[in-house]
Amino acid sequence: MNSRLQVQSQPAGCHDDALTGLREILRVTRPDADVELIRRAYEVAASWHHGQTRRSGDPYITHPLAVATILAEAGADDDTLCAAMLHDTIEYTPCTLAALSCEFDAGVVSVVAEAAALDQIKGRPGRKKALAMAAAKSAETRVLAIRLVHWLHNMRTAQFISQAKQLRKARESLDIFVPVAAQLSLDEIEAELETLAYATMKRNRHARSAPGRLLVAVAALLPAATRARWCEEWLGELHTLPARRDRARFAIHTTLGIPRLAITVRLPVSGRRRSG
Repeated sequence: MNSRLQVQSQPAGCHDDALTGLREILRVTRPDADVELIRRAYEVAASWHHGQTRRSGDPYITHPLAVATILAEAGADDDTLCAAMLHDTIEYTPCTLAALSCEFDAGVVSVVAEAAALDQIKGRPGRKKALAMAAAKSAETRVLAIRLVHWLHNMRTAQFISQAKQLRKARESLDIFVPVAAQLSLDEIEAELETLAYATMKRNRHARSAPGRLLVAVAALLPAATRARWCEEWLGELHTLPARRDRARFAIHTTLGIPRLAITVRLPVSGRRRSG
């Protein structure tokens, strides 16, 4: 039996369409990039992640593609971009390093293996900040860059996880990943991650208040696919209201309308009242 991964058949232009943005970036940052090798890494990752979705409902492959695209903007080399495409296959799919070795050279496989190992170290319960930073400082630069951008993209899409997790990830961003970005001299990523962390902490400050808890509790009536978006909007509105009385009034008014909203969003499009 051929040991090489058999990539599931896709429409002819499927992968090329997905990679259009990345190709455009590489034309500017690295015109000599091996685009065919990077495309192969995308195909292999897409095959292993086939059928998996993120909390947002998007296909899981959109995450490694985003990580690779951000790294391409920073001028990452071919091995790093391939490893970025494949960085979650070891942890979240049945893929093994042996399987990847049949497809890519040792440079790519080594970075994937180290990135997976670094994530396990940082993710241990009770891990001290100092120990996590020590692990980061001893890691290879390309591995650090992948884990950093992986975290950045997750922070960009943090609205799809619980408020408690958002706050924890915001704190870890400031304690661990902002210093890592500074260590790698990735100034733009450092600034964005810091901004996202503080914005997340501010936004979720009201999730723990009485009006915020009320909104989040009643929002359970909404379909799971739209619940996070509505909670994000309502908590953001609470954040703009300076007076406690105004926040309470907004929360009560909004919660009274949530049952009607829940019925509306669950109706088939044909069953909703047409305007005009």
